[in-house]
Amino acid sequence: MKKIILALALTSVATFANETTIDATMKLMDQGLNQVQRGFIYNSKSDIIRGVETIESANSIFTHVDVSTFIKNNSKIQVTKNINENLTEHLEALKKDVAADKYSDAGAKYAKVLNDCVSCHTIIRGW
Repeated sequence: MKKIILALALTSVATFANETTIDATMKLMDQGLNQVQRGFIYNSKSDIIRGVETIESANSIFTHVDVSTFIKNNSKIQVTKNINENLTEHLEALKKDVAADKYSDAGAKYAKVLNDCVSCHTIIRGW
């Protein structure tokens, strides 16, 4: 009986840790998105780049966390991984456009980044 209680406790702690990680990750992504948007509004290349770096840092957690702990449907897991890869590519393209002072193109890449976010939320939250 003690083993069962211990196993349940450990499972609860692991689940809580993953949920906390996801919550913290989403907050970082939100901060990064806001900083990118602020950079566009105030013509601040450095804000855009720092925002992208924040999003990239937050997004990298999905290569270290087992997403199956908070996504129960196997098909959703693969789709989420694909979205994660797309987000990585779109963030890199956004940085290149900003570095080349192609802000109109960078704005289009930012829209793709937002679309990646919405696509993931649609799957995970069932929007």
